[in-house]
Amino acid sequence: MMMRRIIRSVATRGRLIAMSLVGLIGILIGVAINRSDPGSDFVPAEFLDGFGLIIFVPLVALVISTATIGDMLEERNLVYYWLRPIGRWKITLAAWLGAIVVLLPLVLIPMGVLGAIIGTGDDVAGILVGSLIGIVAYSAVFTMLGAFTQRALVVGLVYILLWEGVIAGFSRTAGWFALRTYTRSALANVADVALLDQPPQTTSIVLVTIAVALAAGLITTWRLNTMDVD
Repeated sequence: MMMRRIIRSVATRGRLIAMSLVGLIGILIGVAINRSDPGSDFVPAEFLDGFGLIIFVPLVALVISTATIGDMLEERNLVYYWLRPIGRWKITLAAWLGAIVVLLPLVLIPMGVLGAIIGTGDDVAGILVGSLIGIVAYSAVFTMLGAFTQRALVVGLVYILLWEGVIAGFSRTAGWFALRTYTRSALANVADVALLDQPPQTTSIVLVTIAVALAAGLITTWRLNTMDVD
């Protein structure tokens, strides 16, 4: 019941249309590339990486996931759950799973279509696996962010653009703390393309994703346990 309410709250018409349009832009670009005969130098996985995993997946996850708890705080609806004997971890889990339910079709459908337009079966599999890793990890982190600040969208954009887009690109150590490293590595491993130097193996990617989701969930639960709700 709680998860259904969260899904209805975050899956507003405006958000769904806006994010779907971003995905449609990628598909239209893919159609244009396919019709232009890009030549043998074109690597489909590189475009899927650049548009899908660097831009689309984190952006959509940010918009949807920060709203799961963030909307309840802004609208002061969280107090109703406080009045019931509901464990805070259940709220965290419902928010995270609710975000994932919304994100799965919103992300995987356009990414799968884009991969099929410009690439091979390996490219499609790679972008779907990379996107799935991104959905799980980003949704956990951005759900946590929504529990801490009403400016979660701004903070999340700073993380995506500054940390993942700039700092992680200049520092290999910082790169290990960027979720993008693991989504891109998943694509590279499945599609068998060189997108990064020495990308982590699939087992490491899965373990890191689980660890990130668990840590973010614990921090979110701690935040819910310690915050005052009017």
